[in-house]
Amino acid sequence: MYAPRWGILPNIGMDVLGVSLLKFVEPHFGGRLILALSLFAPVVGVVAYSRVAFGRFTYWPLASGLVAWNAIFFLGFMNFLLSVGLAFGAAALWMMLVRRGQRWSAAVLLAGAVAVIFFCHIFGVLLTALLIGSYELARLLDLRRDGAFTLGEGLRTCLPIALALSPAVALYLASPLSGDSTPGTWDGLQKVFVTFAPFTVYSTVLTVAAGVVFFSFLVLVWRHAVFAQGVPLALAALGLVFVVAPSTIKNGTFVDGRLALLFALLIFAGMQPRITPRQGLLAGLVFAALIGIRTGYVAWAWIDHRHDVADVRSAIAEVKPGSRVLVARGQPGYKTAGVSPPERALPGMYRLDGHLGALLVIERRAFWPLMFADPAQQPLMVKPPYDRIAHPLAEPVDWPVLNRDRFTAEDLAAARYLPDWRANFDYVLLIDPPTPLQPPSGLMPVVSNGYAVLYRVTSAPAAAAKR
Repeated sequence: MYAPRWGILPNIGMDVLGVSLLKFVEPHFGGRLILALSLFAPVVGVVAYSRVAFGRFTYWPLASGLVAWNAIFFLGFMNFLLSVGLAFGAAALWMMLVRRGQRWSAAVLLAGAVAVIFFCHIFGVLLTALLIGSYELARLLDLRRDGAFTLGEGLRTCLPIALALSPAVALYLASPLSGDSTPGTWDGLQKVFVTFAPFTVYSTVLTVAAGVVFFSFLVLVWRHAVFAQGVPLALAALGLVFVVAPSTIKNGTFVDGRLALLFALLIFAGMQPRITPRQGLLAGLVFAALIGIRTGYVAWAWIDHRHDVADVRSAIAEVKPGSRVLVARGQPGYKTAGVSPPERALPGMYRLDGHLGALLVIERRAFWPLMFADPAQQPLMVKPPYDRIAHPLAEPVDWPVLNRDRFTAEDLAAARYLPDWRANFDYVLLIDPPTPLQPPSGLMPVVSNGYAVLYRVTSAPAAAAKR
């Protein structure tokens, strides 16, 4: 049903690690390892950057644990998070070598690092360019202010940066990502809400509390804070891009949420508050308490989530290898208010249970039409004839849509496998069924529990069969 298709893709760092891990461990354990890596990578990168930028270790970058749990993490953008951690590390390496007068050595090493970062995520490359570019621009502006700037100094600065970034540029031009795409919409009100994306967990209360503490602390310390060289320029650039960026670029979603997270991480990496020891102790206790509470809450939610996973596993136990299974969702993806249990959704953003159907592939060796197999993003292809009923980068179809005799263009844009779906699929798996439950004709229930229902496709409606 599926086959590997490796190529020049800026979104495969975790895939490479995953393939390597699967040689030694089973999928669920390997998945936990790469999930942990995506959680810790940004924090480790922030600590490394701060240590080099300020020349000493301080406790402030450890407070970035406050944003380790964030909307981008829960939405599953693991390659992005890994690339962010690597970008901070690469920028730290650049600063360290440049200060030692090894600018060309820095360029060569960064060229290799940037190539690796490219294969993790293109955002990581852009962040690396922003960090080293703002660092060097700030230095040149200082030279100009002191009357020491020369054209030769400008060239000695820009040429190594160009060399460091050239592999990423070449890889981008050779990748499918360089093609045209239609950007998403711009929503000012949504951007105001998305400023809390770095703090978003399943609880609105904990999300708002963490955001308010962070922003309040910034207001109190901003005037007397110390910033690493170039960081104010980088923060200004991130803020400007956040304001003008659409929600989607080249099939990359939640773009503004990612930018908000980068802004928060850079505050922890490139700023040092100037406060008294007593104030520092109080701030440390507050941040540590918030990190601990949020981590405990996420742990509780994940433990509770095992019930949903158990229900799905119970429902799909009857599915035979090679079966084709259409996955539907009883609740719309945008419906996040009042969701219970809370780990099924991010408040105000999106539901998080759309990919539980992947267990069909992992554990039952069945066909799942939503397998990530976009040629511009994943090193995977869907083999014929299954490619005709596959829809990469999509969410489960809403349950009421299956009751329709005819499908709109909007329906088909979200699920191109809908025409003749009864003839093309053997089962339908319904996640989080609605009340009352009204199944379409031609479906026979096989297994039903509180969270998942498996139907066998028995026949097509007479009208459809006649057509």
